[in-house]
Amino acid sequence: MFFHRSQEDLTQAFFSRTVSGEEERAEKVESRRKVAFSNLNEGDPQKQEILARIAQLQTQKLRLTNFLDEKSADLTQFAEEADAEFEKIGEDAFKELEDASARIMENIESQMQVFEESVELNRQEIEKNDDMLAKFEGRIEEERNEGLFFKNLRQRKPVDKENAKLEMEKIKELTNETAGSKTRRYIYLAFIGLLVIAIAESFLSSPDWRKVAVLGVVLIAMVFQFSYEQRLSSEMEKTDIKEQPEEKK
Repeated sequence: MFFHRSQEDLTQAFFSRTVSGEEERAEKVESRRKVAFSNLNEGDPQKQEILARIAQLQTQKLRLTNFLDEKSADLTQFAEEADAEFEKIGEDAFKELEDASARIMENIESQMQVFEESVELNRQEIEKNDDMLAKFEGRIEEERNEGLFFKNLRQRKPVDKENAKLEMEKIKELTNETAGSKTRRYIYLAFIGLLVIAIAESFLSSPDWRKVAVLGVVLIAMVFQFSYEQRLSSEMEKTDIKEQPEEKK
């Protein structure tokens, strides 16, 4: 019985020692884990600074992404509004060009109508002068046949008849020159208006500088030619005005 109790005591003592050893080892492991965890929490200051810097960069990246998204939306809206504004400006410009073209063509048609009326009046004036000349010649022949003032008529009337013919030729020539000059001026004016419209349309639709340059050169030539015709017509009118008083004298 004593032996049996001693064996139980030994077993209990061994078990107690074993449990005590396990607890001691567990405490050591726990202690080491705590130390390691403490070291992990404390860490290297340089590593902690790097981690903080990474977190800061990620935050800045997120803010920058949000900022770029917001600005991208604003830029997209601005671009859409700008496109709409440019389209409106283009439509208004084309509308103004069409209105200007219509006004120019209407003005040209009105001037052409005035010119045609002027030509018709000149033609009627020429016919009237021809009739007067024919009557004058008939009267001369009649007076010559009747023998009234035959000598004076033979000496003076042919001179008057010749002067009348020269005057009629001058009137016809001046009328033809004036009519031709007016026609050319109206044609040049029409071409100038069309060239201005073509240059404006080329510049607004697709600016091709070579085409614009060529049209500009042609426009300048037309303007110079129109100025020359205008100056020539003014000189002809001044000459005609000067000749009329001299002929009366």
